[in-house]
Amino acid sequence: MGKVLGSIIQTIAGIALVVTGNPAGIALIANGVSNFVSAVLSSPPKPDTAETSVKKPRPERVSAYGRMRLWGASILYETADPATGAPWASSGSNGTAVDVYAVHDGKMSALVQRYLNDDAITVSGSAVSAGTDGRYGGGKVNFYSTDGSTPGTPISAIGSLLGPTVWTSNHRGDGVVLMALTCAPVKAEDFQDVYPQSTPPTPSIVADWQACPDPAGASPLDESTWTATENPVRHLLHYMMVREGPRPALPKSDAGYAAELLALRTEWWNRKIAPTLSFWIAAAAVCNEARTLKAGGTEAKYRACLAHKHTDAHERVKAALLSTFDGWMAPRADGAIVIYAGKFIAPAVSIGPEEIVSYTWNGGAVDDDQAVNELVCSYVSADHDYNTVECDPWRDEADIAERGQVLSQTLESQCPSHAQARFLAKRKMARINAPNRGTVTTNIAGRVARGERFVNLRIEEAGAVFFDGVAEITALSRSLSGGVTFEWVEADPNIDNWNPTTEEGDPAAKGNRIAPSPLETPTIASASATTVSGLKYLDLDVDAPDRTDLTWYAHWRINGASVWGADASYSDTDPGTPVSLQVGPVPSGETIEVEVAYRVGDGRLSPWSASATVTVT
Repeated sequence: MGKVLGSIIQTIAGIALVVTGNPAGIALIANGVSNFVSAVLSSPPKPDTAETSVKKPRPERVSAYGRMRLWGASILYETADPATGAPWASSGSNGTAVDVYAVHDGKMSALVQRYLNDDAITVSGSAVSAGTDGRYGGGKVNFYSTDGSTPGTPISAIGSLLGPTVWTSNHRGDGVVLMALTCAPVKAEDFQDVYPQSTPPTPSIVADWQACPDPAGASPLDESTWTATENPVRHLLHYMMVREGPRPALPKSDAGYAAELLALRTEWWNRKIAPTLSFWIAAAAVCNEARTLKAGGTEAKYRACLAHKHTDAHERVKAALLSTFDGWMAPRADGAIVIYAGKFIAPAVSIGPEEIVSYTWNGGAVDDDQAVNELVCSYVSADHDYNTVECDPWRDEADIAERGQVLSQTLESQCPSHAQARFLAKRKMARINAPNRGTVTTNIAGRVARGERFVNLRIEEAGAVFFDGVAEITALSRSLSGGVTFEWVEADPNIDNWNPTTEEGDPAAKGNRIAPSPLETPTIASASATTVSGLKYLDLDVDAPDRTDLTWYAHWRINGASVWGADASYSDTDPGTPVSLQVGPVPSGETIEVEVAYRVGDGRLSPWSASATVTVT
């Protein structure tokens, strides 16, 4: 569908478009812009521990930004065994399952919520409070965590359970957020109530993770001023300075480490950030701008909740952060980094025939193999226990009707809002399906395009104007002629117009998770003695739920005894409601107390009924 026109003049030998496979000696001037392109077109990295716990011999370190839920990498899984005769053998902890996880590299800002599996829990001290159906109750489950400070605080309860040969006060986890869970053994009849999944639950935590510098702050290099934030520009600044930036060769334990680290960061800041600090402040301010919601109120325009492994390539992590605010980043000629958030800015630079050496132009509708008319949007939802869910997709219904097919891609935005996910999808689709696009190679005068996201572009040849409008630069490199070569797409000055009523769409549907409801307590409606083959039995009629998966249990004792007899299983002698049970044999000439309970198909045992008393004559 597109039309491609050739160069204004013959491209001289040696002028080349260098985007990938860059030959030695030819420096990429806009490496950050290439990052932006990858942020739009590829899925961002996501560590396994953002979705489940992992068990590896050597797990990767994980750090996170914003508010999100993290599981952990198992670093200890043991069962307390006092049989060794250790001093803690009398603690009654025999058989307690002990699991410790490394969750996050770096101090967390604030713990928000604890989870066991997908159940949000509360704790009293360290003991997990029982759920509405009794799960995790009875003080059998204990949840511990640290905040990742240096030096760390050892979890003393683990040492008390396992002893100093396994866990000591030196197991502090300096600089690492730790999470531990202990699950005590319970009787068989209570097991399904306390552990409904039949195994110890998997813990996870929601937190406001790393504190980040504020480019508008008085002392951005002073870590004591850093605060938790959902602003992705501040996340990116932290990542580039702390994770990608310089660090001393000294060990952290060295007394001079802190001073040398500050000196290195100051030099990096003065070279990379200080000359373009106004761009960083402006981009962070754009992220904080209010977006109106159709339900009323507002939210920040761009927020992020992103985790990464320390083994991820820096370019991938930066691209993932850029994707959360439709960001654009590139170094200027002086090496300082320019950054823009997703907002149209009227261009201050013009590129025309006087600067253009050669060009390609693709006009008209985008071919089917490149076009997209549906973006399936996902986001991290606090309403769904901080899991990734899908909202309404962003669709171009007119293009779908014209092409007669749906051309779909996914947009996995690591952001906490469906409105933001769809706002990003609108911008991405406009860029992919822009009616004009191409490449331009310039002479030396065209180097003014470096560090510019938007330029006024005029492509004209032999009196014919092929494009005259605002172009967005999506990748840029230096050409051998001394100018630059950049890829561009037509920019839409109205892209920021947003009608929440028609464009925000709906979030993922909220529904109650299927969970076992509490079991009813059976009631003995009547009880009497009977004789069968010369032996005495108790005939019981019991009011209970009308279910087909019930297995009945009863125990009895002579009235006044302190101990019940064995819990024995009994058949329902007359199926239906009420339930008829025949319990025994029991001794004659005694007054007998009896209680009943039932077990359902998933293994849970109901509470025992109130006792009934029968005199056996």
